[in-house]
Amino acid sequence: MNKRRLNYTLSLVVVLSFLLVLGLSGCSTLTSGEKDFSGLKGNDSTPQICGIPKVFTLWAGQTINVGTVTVSNDEDNLYVTYNTTDDWYLKEVKLYVCDSEPTGRLTPGHAPYKSINISYARSYTFTIPLDEFVVTCGETTLWLQAHADVVRLDEEGNEVPKSGETAYGGDITKPKKGSWYGNISYTVQCCEEEQEPCYEWKGETAWADGTRYVEQGNWATYTEYVAGSTVTLFAGQTMEAGTVHFSEAVNEKVTITITLNEGWIFAPDKEENVKIQDYKTTPPANNPKPGNFKHKGKASEQPFSIEVPKNNFYGVHVDVEHWVEVACS
Repeated sequence: MNKRRLNYTLSLVVVLSFLLVLGLSGCSTLTSGEKDFSGLKGNDSTPQICGIPKVFTLWAGQTINVGTVTVSNDEDNLYVTYNTTDDWYLKEVKLYVCDSEPTGRLTPGHAPYKSINISYARSYTFTIPLDEFVVTCGETTLWLQAHADVVRLDEEGNEVPKSGETAYGGDITKPKKGSWYGNISYTVQCCEEEQEPCYEWKGETAWADGTRYVEQGNWATYTEYVAGSTVTLFAGQTMEAGTVHFSEAVNEKVTITITLNEGWIFAPDKEENVKIQDYKTTPPANNPKPGNFKHKGKASEQPFSIEVPKNNFYGVHVDVEHWVEVACS
């Protein structure tokens, strides 16, 4: 499939007085007003993401694994989801998204994306519109500082005393000076262009069901005549392409009617796509040659009927085509 290059923009909301601090820490943002982005949840609102979500460990107190931070995007939004494990819960989450790698802890209280108080949540998603910051999918790397205040709850749902911890997702850094922090590096992913499947008509040889002419090799079959009977028309030996009906004899003539199943047609490029041979006795045990069959016709519409002399056995050969999915060129 072809990948569609997405040139879109990322809205990193909030111009505040701390932009100078952000610059010194290596985080450049474009912002225009504080927003609280809550997650898209539910079956109908679940985004169709591009590529594969990137999952990072959520570390509390630098070394305690308390969950994950998952980052993904679709054509319109960046999604950042916090999830906790075991008896750990989220009290508040804060997020920075930068176009360069932060070289220190960005002040959590000044983060442009905040959950405020989320009352011991196990999961929280920020949904950030992609509409103002120029990004080239597959090339542009965004840097995130995903901060969380986490706490443990006991079996009764009460907060465990002194269990509160600061947590960050991603790679943890503890500088010689200053507070520890975590950075996440995420390359915006391209969306694969949805492509309709490709189909074409594929030709097959079909025979009215019956007894094989030979035990090995050619699977061609002949049918014993039973007035008013209907047998399956098999294509490619195993595919049910339709039916073949043998009428009562009238004036020593039998009408053979071929009806195809849905998705099957008579091969339009064959000059004679129906070939029939009648036999008085059991046909010889050798490979038949339909080109030498005595009764032939050009079927274009169905059902197709052809009148042949009444006899005891018939070899009914039909050139058909069916609609199959193929690799797109």
